[in-house]
Amino acid sequence: MKLSSKISVDKDISRAQLIDPEFYTSDNYFQATKNIFLKSWQFVNHINCIDTKLYPFLFLENFIDEPIILVKDKDIKILSNICTHRANILCNKKNNSNIIQCNYHGRTFDLNGVLKQAPGFKGVENFPTENDNLKEVPSMLWKNLIFSSISNPINIDEVLRSIEMKLSNYPFDKLRYDKKNSNTFTLDAHWALYCENYLEGFHVPFIHKGLNNDINFNNYKTELLDHGVLQYTENKSNPKSNQILDENIYAYYYWIFPNLMLNFYNWGLSINIVEPISKNKTKIKFLSFPIEDINQPKGTDSDLDVVEKEDQEVVLAVQKGIKSHLYNKGRYSSKHETGIHYFHRLLARYLV
Repeated sequence: MKLSSKISVDKDISRAQLIDPEFYTSDNYFQATKNIFLKSWQFVNHINCIDTKLYPFLFLENFIDEPIILVKDKDIKILSNICTHRANILCNKKNNSNIIQCNYHGRTFDLNGVLKQAPGFKGVENFPTENDNLKEVPSMLWKNLIFSSISNPINIDEVLRSIEMKLSNYPFDKLRYDKKNSNTFTLDAHWALYCENYLEGFHVPFIHKGLNNDINFNNYKTELLDHGVLQYTENKSNPKSNQILDENIYAYYYWIFPNLMLNFYNWGLSINIVEPISKNKTKIKFLSFPIEDINQPKGTDSDLDVVEKEDQEVVLAVQKGIKSHLYNKGRYSSKHETGIHYFHRLLARYLV
């Protein structure tokens, strides 16, 4: 697929212009981003939520749609969910079987993906080969969180090291999935516009009045990491009785290129996953993991539901504006928009 023009972003933010609006409106650009997401790390689940040996799922449903199976046996691995004979889907629901069997022609694999039986293939030369085994895709178990990629995954080691350093005393082992306070939204906007809004706190005093009352905006910081961005600030008032984060920190907001957000609060972890559906439709998953015996705050002007609604309203407004015939590329705020500038530089690097 040939793009009409290559994205280019000056490395000097003081000279750089925002990327061309065509990126958000072009079908070709949208399809080209699939190559980025194939290399991305996507959150699968918390290990305590996996209660069977075989857990089939789609990698980025409605976008990449790659069928894979999480295998929880002696260790965690993720295998292709496609039979190596005629491409039938192998596993349609989670189960505790010790084998993976195709219901089409009876081909059977062990939990390492190795072909064990292939009825009807007696006499076939040079069979079986490695190609007849199920392919294993990159996976990672980190702090009880399971991640998956498809091929040649992006290196996010520096992001994970930063989390381990800044949250060295965080009770990861006490995080529990809270289905009641988790949610999924569908937004009629381009996925990257949502990420851009996340990657700057510049808008907080204007859009999030409640949140702005809770944080020390004057102390808002942004750090660029290899394939990631960290934003954080302090509480406006003195530390609260449930202060877990060091140095009166309100929250650490970690973004992992291109679409994953890990938000660490004093009450627990909120994971946001921004999943493209089309150039003007995006699925937003909010997964809540409060610390044991602590509840996610609700009913305030700064709770996550209120902030999310405010964010969605402004992203939808930008989605309308980005299609304007009268809008041309804007400029970056050198002080406040280093995260967006870095995001755009990564898009330019990977969209080749």
